[in-house]
Amino acid sequence: MAAETALSQSVEEYLEAIHRLSRAPRGVSTTALAQVLGVTPASVTGMLRRMSEMGLISYRKYRDISLTARGRRRAREMIRRHRLAERLLTDVLGVPLEQAHDEACRLEHAFSPDLVTRIASTLGDPRDCPHGNPIDASADDPTLPLSETALNTPRVIARLEEESPEVVRYLAERSLLPGARVTVKLREPLGESVVVEVEGRTHTLGPRLAATVRVRKPRRRER
Repeated sequence: MAAETALSQSVEEYLEAIHRLSRAPRGVSTTALAQVLGVTPASVTGMLRRMSEMGLISYRKYRDISLTARGRRRAREMIRRHRLAERLLTDVLGVPLEQAHDEACRLEHAFSPDLVTRIASTLGDPRDCPHGNPIDASADDPTLPLSETALNTPRVIARLEEESPEVVRYLAERSLLPGARVTVKLREPLGESVVVEVEGRTHTLGPRLAATVRVRKPRRRER
């Protein structure tokens, strides 16, 4: 039973990771999954074979990995559980934002469908997790990366794609959290880093980090 539970949790983690990476420009690869999940490429290959046999993914070696309809449905269920767990932890239990993701990873696998429904109702059916990401993973994304934002045009941070404790802590120390008004002051031509201003202070963000901070898209009349 313990082995089956562990496998089930591993499958769910892979489904979440594949769904998340599928929305990135580079797509889903064995290497990307290994980096995100902190495992070896060989471990990823073995798990992908199992998931393909389970009908959760479409997978051929050296090709992009994609979720089947069943896999996509299961992934979105897990993402909903995870983000509701984060809301429960931060809004009710007062867990610091930088700890919410890791704690939610431990909790989400234990939630029954009925408990998920009760948590959502108790929290008032929130639309977003505390990092600003939508509870409903199928929702449209009205955001763009901070790295692509027009210069000297204030924007509101909508969500943080990267939820690891180190990154959230780093951004929080610089007031770069959902709801903050931020302005890109300079985009370096070679290193592609961006210099941003928030609350009267300037900070330099590397290109990879700046791409994970998402701001609300401008309305047509603002472009």
